[in-house]
Amino acid sequence: MSKDISLEEFKEAWKNFEIREARKDFINHFIAYIIVNVFIIFVNLWISPREIWFVWPLVGWGIGLSFHYVFSRPSHVIDNVEKKAAIIESLVKRELRKRE
Repeated sequence: MSKDISLEEFKEAWKNFEIREARKDFINHFIAYIIVNVFIIFVNLWISPREIWFVWPLVGWGIGLSFHYVFSRPSHVIDNVEKKAAIIESLVKRELRKRE
């Protein structure tokens, strides 16, 4: 049995879904960052403890991770969803006008 929902209810559900996905994706990225960089630090200190180079991948990837954090914030995600929704609405309205 299907339940009809309004466009606003759909948009709200879409926003909530996108926020959850963005948060999940960031957490997965952060976990990978920690695991891989712990391994890199271990390799650096085990193979060449006199030359500390693990800082460079740590910082480089950290910059990318910080951008991922900024772009996965709820305010940014909601803005993107609203832009996409506006585009879809305009396309649907244009298509409906063509059919009239």
